[in-house]
Amino acid sequence: MSEITVRRVTPEAAAMLAPMTVQRDACALLGPRIIRDHSSMIGDRRYVHVAGATMLAGMFGYHVREVSADRLEIDGVGGFVATCEIVKDGQVVGRGSAICMDDERMWASRPLYARRAMASTRAAGRALRLLFGHLLPMLGDRVATVTREEMPDDCE
Repeated sequence: MSEITVRRVTPEAAAMLAPMTVQRDACALLGPRIIRDHSSMIGDRRYVHVAGATMLAGMFGYHVREVSADRLEIDGVGGFVATCEIVKDGQVVGRGSAICMDDERMWASRPLYARRAMASTRAAGRALRLLFGHLLPMLGDRVATVTREEMPDDCE
């Protein structure tokens, strides 16, 4: 004989679960569009592009802003380091930084402005992942918790 157990959710528990329900519903709504237009497969995993992560953040009222992008040198190799913040209602709620170096195969022959922009894009992706990485797998099957721009260019 099988048993059925019915548990009632207390008002306190329901209040704690409400934000997760909103997040789940937003991912279900935006997931197909983000997967179709703003993601790539690498091996057997799908990686959301920064544009898709930004779309998801925007659904919750967050936006990304660049704080800095500076030229640097590491062991004789030049590059850019950038920092981006995640902001909601004027308050900084997250931050990420990243580099794009002059010796990267995909970027070595590109103009300086493009390398600077990629450092900023990677920083935005890192900040978004730190705040919303737990939501990315909710967008679809085999979706990674990191953005595409954080992955090495030669991993495809």
